[in-house]
Amino acid sequence: MKGISSSFNPLGFLKAFTKDRSVLGIDVGAASLKIIQIRKDREQAVLETYGELSTAAYTGGEAGRATLLADEKVSEMIVDLRREAGATATRGIISIPLRYSFITTIDMPELNDQQLAEAIQFEARRYIPIPLSDVMVDWWRIPAGEGDKSHTIKILLAAVQKDVVDKYSRILSQAKIESLGFEIEVFSAARTLSSRMRGATLLFDIGALSTKIFIVNQGVVQAVHHVDRASQAFSLAISQSLGVDFKRAEQVKRDVGISNRPEAAGVRHTITPLLDSIFDEADRVRTTFRRRTGLPIDHAVLLGGGSLMPGLVDYAVEKLGIEVLLSNPFGQLVYPAFLQPTLKGIAPSFTVATGLTLRALGAMD
Repeated sequence: MKGISSSFNPLGFLKAFTKDRSVLGIDVGAASLKIIQIRKDREQAVLETYGELSTAAYTGGEAGRATLLADEKVSEMIVDLRREAGATATRGIISIPLRYSFITTIDMPELNDQQLAEAIQFEARRYIPIPLSDVMVDWWRIPAGEGDKSHTIKILLAAVQKDVVDKYSRILSQAKIESLGFEIEVFSAARTLSSRMRGATLLFDIGALSTKIFIVNQGVVQAVHHVDRASQAFSLAISQSLGVDFKRAEQVKRDVGISNRPEAAGVRHTITPLLDSIFDEADRVRTTFRRRTGLPIDHAVLLGGGSLMPGLVDYAVEKLGIEVLLSNPFGQLVYPAFLQPTLKGIAPSFTVATGLTLRALGAMD
């Protein structure tokens, strides 16, 4: 078996379901692949199984390192992980990494949806740096801010190259998965926000290679920023500072992180400058958003594997001065109570995959 991670727990006793009501969410990350299978049962989303595999297991590399795999290898990983997790769904939806997409906000006159759709096709040419014939374009209205009396509306414009869509379609096809579509990862993550989360929310998706910073308000992504510093950089800094190999540094990061434990002092001193640069970028995004909308941001959510580092939530509170929570996408799913401790420990890593399945189930209505 190829390096199945500990976050793997097939729910074998939940196999009495109708296959065509089950869907897979497939999140292809730089350091790992995550899948989750859920089904719809009486208007509820029921967790059936989930799993994670390190991409390094397919290159002989070290867990935690980002790895660029050929499409055929990614398909092989999906096949292997489905088998090991006991996933039986044959239909799925896959994430598109933010780095393969283009997202921006534009100003448009007040028009109805049909007029906007036509106008945006022309306006998009000013913002998207490649021919529109080579991309797939989507857009959303951004709700007006408090006291906004302008005669324009804000539009969130998103584009993905057709070559990228074809790439991920081939990956699913080679894995014998019927495609239910694709989605840029930040939109999948936004879908998992609790309905109890009021007002604008600042999200940090801390992956292996990069941190995605985005703001969600009224269920709509309203700002997106990409930072080329994340979990792998933390491990490399620890490796250099402590004079240990990457594998040991990765373990230290996961075990002690930047907690207040005495043994974490050196690691904290090493990692916090990297974290500070991320939080500084987030503060600029937050300030720009407040200036534009007049809306404060009083809470933040951390997600992605890098968010599980001990002490990170407390440090984020210290730096941002607002409430900070770890993402819990499983809160929208039904599952046996005894699984709660296990799921709590891995929930942030499965945020995107869960959001994908929720989209797929919604499309089945």
